Amino acid sequence: MDVKHRALLWGHLLVTLPAFTAVAGVLFFRRYLFVPCWPYYLTIGLALAYQWYTAVIPRWRIAQTRRGISESDIEEIGRNGGLIFPGASSIGLLAVHTTAVGLCATYLNFWLAGWFAHWVLPVIGQPTPAHVTDFYAQHFELANLIPAFLLGCILVRKFPEFSTWAWLVPTAIALYELVTFADTSVSVLYASNPWHRFSYYFVIQRVAPTLRFSRTFFDVSGPDPVRFLAQITVVAPLYCSIAYCLGAFVTKTKGLQRVWKSLSREAPPEIIQPQEEDVVVIPNESVQEPLQQQ
Repeated sequence: MDVKHRALLWGHLLVTLPAFTAVAGVLFFRRYLFVPCWPYYLTIGLALAYQWYTAVIPRWRIAQTRRGISESDIEEIGRNGGLIFPGASSIGLLAVHTTAVGLCATYLNFWLAGWFAHWVLPVIGQPTPAHVTDFYAQHFELANLIPAFLLGCILVRKFPEFSTWAWLVPTAIALYELVTFADTSVSVLYASNPWHRFSYYFVIQRVAPTLRFSRTFFDVSGPDPVRFLAQITVVAPLYCSIAYCLGAFVTKTKGLQRVWKSLSREAPPEIIQPQEEDVVVIPNESVQEPLQQQ
């Protein structure tokens, strides 16, 4: 085996194999990950694989350079052997930002609602809700928009490319759910109404269903649990993606800095001339006479 084939073999063992293992591992342990729906399992695996890819590829290049292989030969080995391909960075960055949106819609939003309910409300003298999920449902929009906007402002500094494309996967999922929507609990004529499809997802239930269970008993009371689950798995990621892209765009264009400068800028002092206010200057003769005598 010559040097080039050995370099390609080591590249696949150190780069390709762990990357595929990361994707397969996420798909295998998907039951232990609470994410909105199955596309996010794939984006999590691709995001992990991309992180490994970007960390190991430069080290592989350095190792081959030390073995006497030129940069042009390393590039040719990687491209012809399937180790380096142009779309890897684009797919990986899109997966990173989509995964961030999914984490906002499943973890950060509930964390923010719980933190605010248990720490902020008692300080300002408001009663603490009995269930954090009800507080989250009552403030559904803010609980999803605020953490996603802040996370978009942060991650865009590390991964600026494709940060404003995080809406792509959540929007495609929402459109698919709207098109394929079928509610068996209502009549066929009412279910075919476009407004019913829209309201099923976007008219948020402000009270979460209550689950009561034991070893021999299980009961669900309150609003429709299937509809509530659909809202937190379809609508919440869509809202988070919009806020995430907005935060990334504002940070890229330095919109917040411009707004802050415009608000903190002091207005120049206005000089008023006597003629503008119709002021007539009258000489004081009582003051001038003593000055003339001196």
